[in-house]
Order: sequence, then structure tokens, then C-alpha cells
Amino acid sequence: MRIALILTGGTICSRAGSDGTRRSDVGSACTVLEQHYRLAHPYSSVQFDVQMPLNRLSEDLTPDDWCTILQTVAALDLRRYDGIIIAHGTDTLDQTAAMLSAALIGISVPVILVSAIEPLDEPQTNGHANFEAAVKLICKHLSGGVWVVYENSDGEMYLHRGFDLLPCQHESRSFYSGAMQKVSAVYDAPPEHKKSTCADLQMLAAHAKAAPEVLLIRPYNGLRYDKILLEGAAAVVHGTYHSETANSVRFSPYAVQILIQRCRSLAIPCFLAPCHEQNQSYGSGYDLVQEGAIPLEHMTLPFAYGAVWVRCLLGDQGEHLISRVRQMRQSLESQRFRCCM
Repeated sequence: MRIALILTGGTICSRAGSDGTRRSDVGSACTVLEQHYRLAHPYSSVQFDVQMPLNRLSEDLTPDDWCTILQTVAALDLRRYDGIIIAHGTDTLDQTAAMLSAALIGISVPVILVSAIEPLDEPQTNGHANFEAAVKLICKHLSGGVWVVYENSDGEMYLHRGFDLLPCQHESRSFYSGAMQKVSAVYDAPPEHKKSTCADLQMLAAHAKAAPEVLLIRPYNGLRYDKILLEGAAAVVHGTYHSETANSVRFSPYAVQILIQRCRSLAIPCFLAPCHEQNQSYGSGYDLVQEGAIPLEHMTLPFAYGAVWVRCLLGDQGEHLISRVRQMRQSLESQRFRCCM
């Protein structure tokens, strides 16, 4: 087996300095990860080809860093690899997993993101276990697509679809998603025929030089929409509360209608996610869609943002942008756990 290992930083690639603060150190992490794996699996024939394009804690990542990750994946000859492992921090793991899910639709090999709750040299770390689980899943011929594998505080190792992953809650040591499965349920699958690349990967590599400015807005009481700077934005993705609602009191600076109207005047698409296209349970959601917000159904907010960002990166605009973003979710819904009981 041959695996491309891409190290970007984060806790899994960090170690504490003399002052006790953690700093990303991908060079040391690469050595520690592989040495630990070889000691635990002395007869393994897995070969790792290492790339270290970034050395950042995930909270410090920028859209330009996303472009770097995309360029790194695009430069790989996928015919030579059985899978890709990306070491990444936990703080924005859900965001990068969502973006990669949108960017790598149709990729022929599994791309598995791994992270850790503690640095690799700490006894409480789950980084080594997560890495070894990712290698094992690739050896079992996990289906192509973007995945996240993570050992939760209950001691169970879970497999998540990248586009379905939710943010880790504050002070939590666990990740969740709508269709998470125990890694222990994964069985060996026959290897799939490898294509050279997914449809848009080379196109993404060519475009991944100037990151688009897509604004992500999470609602809260007191958010004034007349104060938000919109100039230069390619698109806006606005979140909703759990009932798919947001403030819709007309003629108020706290109402999303103000944002929608301002976006319309600047020809900036304003997406609302998650939000049903036809049936809103509350008048507030209905009013915002009627005002012109573009609803995105059955999408987590991180995936909605990642999908819009990827399509803007590719230069989509107007109705073409809207239709391609919606098609992404439909395409990924077919990515079932075919390898699981």
C-alpha cells in the first residue's frame, strides 16, 4: 500500500515549548507518527510519501492556506496511491473537511483527515490511534471521498463523512456527525478502479491562486446588518438557528432583510443555510426566502460555506453558482458507507 501523508499542523503536529505553550512542528510530528506506526506494525509494508505544505495551528488557517492544500492534493498522481491522509488541527477540522468534500467530489481514493486532542508525545493523545485507524481504513479499501476518523472520549473510533462533520464543542473531546459509524463496523472491500483524478481537481489547481472572499455569518441577538462590510465579497453564507430561522423583523437594522437588500444592490448572492427551499415552519424563514435569500437544504453551515467557496474559486456566478452548489449536496448524498455493516 502507498499512502500520501500531508501534514498541515494542528495539535497532532504540535509540541509544547519551554513555556508550556503548544506550537505546530510538522517536521517532528512526521518522525513521531511514522516511528510509532512502525513500532506498532513492524511487518507493515505501507509506504508513506510525505508532504509538508503548511505548519500552522488550524485556528490560524486562511483561505490562501486552503488553496495550498488543494494544490498539494492536485499535484499528486492519484494512480500511484491507495489513499491520502491529511493531519489537521481540531479547531477548524469541520471547515476544512467540508471544503475538501466540495472540492474533491468524485476523487477515486479516500482522503482521510486525522487530528488529535493532545500532542503526540502526551500519554492522553488519540493522535496515534486516529492515524493508525486511517491507515487501516485505506488498507481495507475505503471508498473514495473525503472522510474524518476520530476517537471520541467514549473510547470508540468513529468514521465521518467530511461534508457531514459538525464542529467540536467547546471543552469537548469528541466529534459528531449525522451518519457517523464505528470504525469497527468497516469491513474489507474489493479495491475500486482508480481514475487519474476527479473532474474538477486540475481546474481547481489552476484556479487555487487567488482565494475568493466569501463571508460566513452566524446569527446572534444584536447583530446589526447595516454595519457589515460587503464590498469585495463574492458571496455571503448566512447561518440559521436550529429551527432554520433568523431575525426577520422588517425595517430593523437587526433583520436579515437589511443584509439581503444590501447584497442585492451589490449583486452579491446571499445564501441561507440550512434552510428548506419550499416549506419553512416559521414565518421568519419564509419571509427571508421571499425577500431573496437563497435557501440551501440539508447542508451543515460549514459545508454550505465550503461549497460556495469552492464554486466561487472556480469562477461560478449567478444562477450557475446556485445550481452547482445545490448539485454538490445531491452528489455527496450518494456517498454512503458502502464499506460498513
